[in-house]
Amino acid sequence: MLAKTEIIQESAKPVVDKFASTLRTFQEHARAIASGKAEGDTFSWFLASEYEWEMEMACQWLVESPASRLSEQDKVTLRHFLGSMPAVREAIISGRQAASNRPPCSASPEWSDWLEIAALPSWNHFTVRTAILLSQLGNPAQNDKCFFARD
Repeated sequence: MLAKTEIIQESAKPVVDKFASTLRTFQEHARAIASGKAEGDTFSWFLASEYEWEMEMACQWLVESPASRLSEQDKVTLRHFLGSMPAVREAIISGRQAASNRPPCSASPEWSDWLEIAALPSWNHFTVRTAILLSQLGNPAQNDKCFFARD
């Protein structure tokens, strides 16, 4: 008689589709920026730089990774978008430095941060271009079964 043994994989990790998860991360940040939902009442220089950095890193991976399933046209669009990232990053850094040199104001510091960030021409350009980019990347989002499940 053969003994039956059951092999239990305790540390079995779920398989992660790196392309889908990177695209989802990028689009979640992009949608928040484009719609203004990122602002909230605690949007600060730190969060602005975090959103920009996350979008830049995800965008770069989507363009350069051999695992990316974006079309060449989508990659060209993202490369063009990446071209504006250094200006946005520099504006955030400069704005943050200028804000730290001013005396504190009576309003909530997060809200005053957001008003200053929203006033940056490069941030406004960034939000407009992000909204346009999202409409151009509609097909990759529609092909990701998990993306809209998070809404």
